[in-house]
Amino acid sequence: KQWYQRRVRELKKKLSDDHDKSDKIFNAALSIALTDRNVYRKAVYRFWKVYEMIEETMDELQGDCPELQQLYFPTLFRSDAFEDDVLYFYGGELPEDENSPALEEYKQQIQADVAGDPVVLIGYLQTMQMAILAGGAILRPMIVRVLGLKKNYPLGVKALDWPEGFSTAATKKLYNERLDALELSEDQKTAIFEAKRGVFAMNNKLIKEVIYSTESRDVLLGICKKVSAVCLLFMLLAIIYIMFLS
Repeated sequence: KQWYQRRVRELKKKLSDDHDKSDKIFNAALSIALTDRNVYRKAVYRFWKVYEMIEETMDELQGDCPELQQLYFPTLFRSDAFEDDVLYFYGGELPEDENSPALEEYKQQIQADVAGDPVVLIGYLQTMQMAILAGGAILRPMIVRVLGLKKNYPLGVKALDWPEGFSTAATKKLYNERLDALELSEDQKTAIFEAKRGVFAMNNKLIKEVIYSTESRDVLLGICKKVSAVCLLFMLLAIIYIMFLS
């Protein structure tokens, strides 16, 4: 029992390398994205599509997969809330599908993984659902404050919000108990964690697309006109660091 928690500890070094890289990219991207709604909405759009892909795949497969049924928590589904946030940032209309190589790669990877074994979806599902559970409460007030969303709250951050009375701690506890109770082969456990690692890498690519977008460059140039030489130096160093990440 508690195979999942043991596996986390066993593979912590591997996962932490990818997670640390993801955190560094995310923090640098957030510092740019949170200065402009037009940039931030591009990130929201991409993660809306990711959650939609994962949740639609879950709906499709869980009926014939007992392991997925154990982790079927509709309350944790975030795609509808992300869609509401996209509608808010895009003026009430959903944008046309963007040309996103990173999103297309994400889609193809999910399809390939679950075609081999549906339980591999757990690697995607657990990583993305726990990300909102663990980080939503931290990011939400920051985004609301910096982007000036207080007046229309929770519009713009609905994906990071939870219903009144919802307990993130109790939900995470139940989720982990369900994970640890799953009867899986060693090959399945390894495949789940390989998928989990892949999620970090693909999220990095999504964020890089936002960083390198025309909107981001325009925002960055505007910031550069206002900041001191010291701040500018730190920003340039951060960008150089990101560009050379493998």
